[in-house]
Amino acid sequence: MSSEGTSSAKRASLSPFADSDLHRSTEISGGDGYYADIEPFEITLTIDIESAERDELDDIKIRDVDTSNVVGGVDDLIGLTHLHEPAILHALRLRYDSDVIYTSTGPILIAINPFKSMPVYTDEVMEQYRMQGEHALVDLGSSNSKEGADGSGKKKKSSSIETKKLPPHAYLTADDAYRAMIRGIEMGIGGASQRREAKSRAKKAGQEDSEAPMNQSILVSGESGAGKTVTTKIVLNYFAMLSKIADQKAGTLTADTENQVRVEQQVLDSNPILEAFGNARTIRNDNSSRFGKYIDIRFNTSGKLCGATIDTYLLEKVRLIHQTEGERNFHVFYQFLESATEDDRDEYFLGDMELEDFALVNQSGTYDRRDCVSDVDMHTEMMDAMVSFVRLCRPAPGELCV
Repeated sequence: MSSEGTSSAKRASLSPFADSDLHRSTEISGGDGYYADIEPFEITLTIDIESAERDELDDIKIRDVDTSNVVGGVDDLIGLTHLHEPAILHALRLRYDSDVIYTSTGPILIAINPFKSMPVYTDEVMEQYRMQGEHALVDLGSSNSKEGADGSGKKKKSSSIETKKLPPHAYLTADDAYRAMIRGIEMGIGGASQRREAKSRAKKAGQEDSEAPMNQSILVSGESGAGKTVTTKIVLNYFAMLSKIADQKAGTLTADTENQVRVEQQVLDSNPILEAFGNARTIRNDNSSRFGKYIDIRFNTSGKLCGATIDTYLLEKVRLIHQTEGERNFHVFYQFLESATEDDRDEYFLGDMELEDFALVNQSGTYDRRDCVSDVDMHTEMMDAMVSFVRLCRPAPGELCV
């Protein structure tokens, strides 16, 4: 047998990709032998799973390869076998095609706009993520006290019932920020027992004792039409729910004490007002925010929402006098004219004039919305929010509205 035949047989016995390897050694780079010195190989690694799962080997991380029940293979892109652009886009595409719009990549949440209503923002779903966050907080505080109880120094598994971790969601991101804030409050101004528990939780969460800041930030970014406005509203709704739960646990949520509820409602009611005066239809997005905003939400030591400020900046003022073809002016003009009653038309001297009669909105020839959202409904929501602000800000006897 010639040396060439022996070499070919050796390749076949070593690697199932021998043909490809041979092709690379002869064909790539014009057959110049660039890969001629590279021999194919394979390595078999045997792992004793039972041994790796024992407590004394808890630092060994075994990737869970059973992804049959996970759309796209992983909930977190870091778990992909090959972390490169094609694999990432393929996983995101599989999940999007299955109406799974949220995917994690470490601490970052990727949200792909589905451009349709999704049944993942119900009160029941919100409660599931709240319960998971609370159970994780309790487990982090209690598991440390169970370690070494038998004097062996080995960690004891928690006796609590293990539940399947919920998939990535905007609620999960908001909950993580809220729980981190609570830990920071306990470590910063809590009593000695609270500080000990908070340090234990921080340690379990992979933080140093000094790394428990009270202030947390959630940055929502993306291109036009990505869903930033809706995501912000989803996060605010979740915080409002957590605030009410904290109020109930503190025993201060009664019919006679509505201050915290009022603040929460004011934060939520700000959205339709800001959208009416600051959002518009563009080529890519029917509800595009034409301004930036920074929302500062404040909680007290019990975790109850006690105040908020909203700073707006960089409003696209030029849209007032000029709109590109296929775009609209700010929503409020269309909402008012579409929903104006006979009394409104008489009061503001509108007569029988329509949108086409006003240079402020007729330049682009575009008057409707493609997202099936009614301007009349949005105007009603905006007016209700304005009335709510006036009603909730009405001071009680002897009080000042601030």
